[in-house]
Amino acid sequence: MSDKVTLIVEKREATGKKVAKLRQDGLVPAVVYGSDSEPYNVQLSQQDAQRIVREAGRHAPVELTLGGKTSIALIKSVDRAPARRDITHISFQHVRADEVVTTEVPLVLIGESESAAAKAGLIILPTIEQVEIRAKVSALPDKIEVDASQLIEHGDKLLMSDVKIPSGVEVMDYDPELVVASVWEPAALEAKNAAADKAADEEREKEAEAEAEADVTTETVTDDQTEPTDDKSETKE
Repeated sequence: MSDKVTLIVEKREATGKKVAKLRQDGLVPAVVYGSDSEPYNVQLSQQDAQRIVREAGRHAPVELTLGGKTSIALIKSVDRAPARRDITHISFQHVRADEVVTTEVPLVLIGESESAAAKAGLIILPTIEQVEIRAKVSALPDKIEVDASQLIEHGDKLLMSDVKIPSGVEVMDYDPELVVASVWEPAALEAKNAAADKAADEEREKEAEAEAEADVTTETVTDDQTEPTDDKSETKE
């Protein structure tokens, strides 16, 4: 596990409609819950909220301190204001250091600039950005590094079997043949992206045509259903 991510929080009394005033004062409401404890409300500054989300994300344990007492928690959810992107609420899950948890951590390529592929002007493209792992809280890594320094030419790949998994960490649904990074010539990658964009555009066009056809069908059915009603009305008159 990397350096500790620490956070001091305060007990929160405001609930319900009073929480709006809390946010106006630059504070972020939060809740801490766990399987072995009752949920309790806390609050922290917007600055601390942004920092803790940036440093811990949803994979690194956070050392929470409330009233001099310390506990360990994971960030389970973060709510943000749509426009300003301010954090409006955080949910923490209390965990024990020896508790086994399942979470996601990022896969980070290292050594790219040292590779023969990069020196030849080729592009090293990661194909997955994160992986789901299972480990004790005390052994959770903040990231898993993938050494790309040995990549040489177009078509070279890094597989999950090439990734050094930290001790005590289990990768969920482990597939040794899963490609985590590959080497591309710039022109080939551009052509690949263009083909993918074209396929996406064609799919959107098909969906739009299907929606338009469905609308026409619905309109026709509605017209067919209303005509007999009008005829009956005229007969009664």
